[in-house]
Amino acid sequence: MLGAQSAFWRLSAWSHQLAGTRIEQIDDPDLGLVLVDSDRGRVLVAYGEPARGIDALRNVMDRGVRPDRTMINRELYGALDAPLRDHFGPNWGYAWDYFWADEPLDPVPGSERVELLRAASPQFAAVAGDVRRALEQANPITDALERFDELDWFVMRAPTGDIAIVLGATQEKECMSLEGLGTVPEYRGQGYGGATMVGAVNMSLELTGYVRFGVWSWNEGAMRLYRRLGIHHDGKLISGRREPFDEARYLQ
Repeated sequence: MLGAQSAFWRLSAWSHQLAGTRIEQIDDPDLGLVLVDSDRGRVLVAYGEPARGIDALRNVMDRGVRPDRTMINRELYGALDAPLRDHFGPNWGYAWDYFWADEPLDPVPGSERVELLRAASPQFAAVAGDVRRALEQANPITDALERFDELDWFVMRAPTGDIAIVLGATQEKECMSLEGLGTVPEYRGQGYGGATMVGAVNMSLELTGYVRFGVWSWNEGAMRLYRRLGIHHDGKLISGRREPFDEARYLQ
C-alpha cells in the first residue's frame, strides 16, 4: 500500500527526523508528500504511487525548488526519468525498509527474558559499560553508538549472565522507535535475535501504541526473520542528495 493511507505515512515514519517548518504537504490516498525547512536543510519526502508521485515531483522541479535531500519509495524511484533523478539527486543511496507492529507478537523461546533498561536509570548506569561493549562488538556500524547514553536499551543475557544482544529504543508519545540491534558474535545463530525482537516489541506495546524500525535493504536475512515473527513490512525507501553517500560504513 502506497500513499497517505499507508502505515509508513500514517505512523509518520519520517517525521521524527525532520524538525522544522513544513512548506507544503500532500495527504492523498495515492501520495503522501512533505517539504520541510529543517536543521538539515530543505528536505522532501514523498511516498506514493509512481504516476502520481512523478507528477508531483515534476511540479516541484518546474517551480525551481531543489531540496538538499530527498527520500522517496523505491517504486517511485524506479519511475524517475533522467532529469528528475538528477534534480533530486544526482546521488542516490541509503536504501532501507520500514517495519512496524501495533499488536503483540507470539512468544518464542527466551522472549520472556528480555530486559528494558531506561536511559539515566540506576539499572542502566550499573551495566552501561557492559551494554556499550556488547554493542561495539555486535553492531559497530550503528549510529546508535553516537547517542548511546540517550537511548533506552533492551538486552538479553546468556546463561552465563553476560549480555548476548542489545537493542536501542526511543519512546516518543505513542511510539517506540527501535535501532542498533546487535548480537555479540559468539552468541549468533542461537535464537537471540528473534527472542529479543519479540520481547522488545511486546514490552514496547505495553508502553506505547505501536513500534517502528528500519532495516538496511541489503539485510535480507533480518527482514525474513522479522516477517516470520509477524512484524509488518511496509515501505521501501531510498534517498537522493548532491553529495555521494558513504554506503561502505553501513555494510557488514
